[in-house]
Amino acid sequence: MIKAILTIDDIPQNNTRAIVDYLVSKSIKAVLFAIGDALDRNPENALYAISKGFVIGNHTYTHPMLSKMSYEEAVEEVEKCEKAIENVYAKAGVQRPVKLFRFPYLDSRKDLNQYLLDHGFKKVDDSDIINDWYISSGWKEEDHVSVSFDCEEYLLRPGNDKTFQSILDSIDDAFGKDKRDQTHIILTHSHDETEEMESEYYRKIVERVEYNGAVFIDPTFIVPGA
Repeated sequence: MIKAILTIDDIPQNNTRAIVDYLVSKSIKAVLFAIGDALDRNPENALYAISKGFVIGNHTYTHPMLSKMSYEEAVEEVEKCEKAIENVYAKAGVQRPVKLFRFPYLDSRKDLNQYLLDHGFKKVDDSDIINDWYISSGWKEEDHVSVSFDCEEYLLRPGNDKTFQSILDSIDDAFGKDKRDQTHIILTHSHDETEEMESEYYRKIVERVEYNGAVFIDPTFIVPGA
């Protein structure tokens, strides 16, 4: 049986609250990765997610390609987002349960691993992931939250060749054909532009994963390298 952990990038957006409500109705605990600038400008939907028990992770302040920046600039992106996250947890009156980080565009850089470890970041437990791509990318040895299945629904944009049916087909390939017992960390996004292209895309993705026999589980967290 495949177990699935759902992660959602780029909150908060207008459709974040609808995604949260749907996941609550399904008793699915996703990890939501926030862009700090969006948190500062419009924290309400992130506050709502926290009130419903969702964990908010760090996705940098402006969502840049960190590999194109100096180390000092990259750290600043992480730390500015940290301040935004701390502020929104304080507004919610909730103790922040865990510090998590995901690179924008999955554009990891190894020189940030020690920084993340030194500053108390954990990662989603990936000990049961045997996905070939995940392992060959070296993400079991790194100190951030990565992904073993990318839905790629963010490619649903005018002028792109990506179709929603192709997304469903890729889910069938990953969860219907590969029947090895394993866990997948699934990546999808909170994007208003995607909502315009495919209404309730997040619901259809979750239902397709479940249709193929996978079971969503609550994320647990580990100290990298422990």
